[in-house]
This record gives sequence, C-alpha cells and structure tokens, in this order.
Amino acid sequence: MELAMSKINEDQAKPLAPLFLTTRSDQPDEEDQYHHDRTKYVHSQTKLILCCGFIASLTMLIAVTFIVLSLTVFHLHSPNLTVDSISFNQRFDFVNGKVNTNQNTTVSVEISLHNPNPALFIVKNVNVSFYHGELVVVGESIRRSETIPAKRTVKMNLTAEIVKTKLLASLPGLMEDLNGRGVDLKSSVEVRGRVKKMKIFRKTVHLQTDCFMKMTTNNFLTPTFQCF
Repeated sequence: MELAMSKINEDQAKPLAPLFLTTRSDQPDEEDQYHHDRTKYVHSQTKLILCCGFIASLTMLIAVTFIVLSLTVFHLHSPNLTVDSISFNQRFDFVNGKVNTNQNTTVSVEISLHNPNPALFIVKNVNVSFYHGELVVVGESIRRSETIPAKRTVKMNLTAEIVKTKLLASLPGLMEDLNGRGVDLKSSVEVRGRVKKMKIFRKTVHLQTDCFMKMTTNNFLTPTFQCF
C-alpha cells in the first residue's frame, strides 16, 4: 500500500509536458493574407491609373487633331466679293429742262463671288442699294438663294431702279450737276450666307463692298466708280 501511494505521489510530482499549438496547413496565415490583399489592391489601382491615363491621352490626341484640322485642312475662309461693272440702261429723260419722273432709271451691277473653300458657299441673299449722301436710299434690289461650289467663281447680275423722285428730293439741282461737276452716288453690295463643311465646320458670311461713282452727261451710261 505504501509503495502504491509513493508511486502516485511521484507521478503527481512530475511536471506536465508543454502544450504546443500547431497551425493547420489548410488555413492561410494572417500576414500572408494581408500581403495578398495588399498586392491585389495595388494591382487594381495600377490598372485604374493606366486606364485613366490612356483615356486622357486619347482624348487629348483627338482634341489636338481636331484643332489642327480646323486650323489647316478644314479652316474656312471668307469668300471674295468683287464689283465688276456698274451701268445705267437708259439716260435720264428731260422735259422742258426738268427730269421726267414718270419713268424710273434701271441700273445694272455685275458682281463676282469667289469661294476659296473646299466646301459649298450657300448664299442666302444679295442686296444692292444706291445712296445719294449717307441716308437717302434712291434704289434697291434683293436677290436670294444661290449656291457656289467649292473653289469656284460665280458671276451675278443685279438690277435696281433709281427712283427719280427720291433722287430729286435729295438733289434738286440734278440737271445742273450732271452738266457740270457731276452727281456722286454710292452703291453698297451686301452678301449674306454661310460656308458649311461636313455639318461640323460652319462659318457665317457677311460681305460688303461700297462703290463710289460719279455721273456726268458724258459718262452717264457707264459712270466711273471706285470700290472699297
């Protein structure tokens, strides 16, 4: 009995073996999982940055290309307006030393419109007016709708009537001036329209040329003129 008790006491006095916790191979380590998640985040951010950079570069390239084309190949110029001739179809009629106001005088203006663009020039209207002084309109003509092809020149003939009553109201001594120093008239030609290329490039056009002419008895049908 004593031997058995001593054996039990010896067994109780022996220290217990240390407990070791081992990690299962099928469960990832927390540090490895953190590095794995961090790497995935960095890769996704890198892809996002590269994608945004590519889109920004492509947008900038398209914008620069558009600007260069609009300033070179697709740059739209203003058409050229030239007054070629101004002529009266008949002389003023005089009755008993006075101007016959029963019939107005017709004047013809020939103009040239040159379209230097690689696109159509659509003319909305062409207006020619005649003035004595600065404000008095003594004749006017309007012509509408004309299309000028690319790189082409089109001639137009505009016809207007000089209203004799308006001219006499502005210039009572018309007959004396025609026989003497001459009569100064101003003609103004205005062209309005637009140039359009590929429904993207558009240019509104407003052209105006003013001509000053002097009429005398000797050159009444084809007066001398100068345009600006």
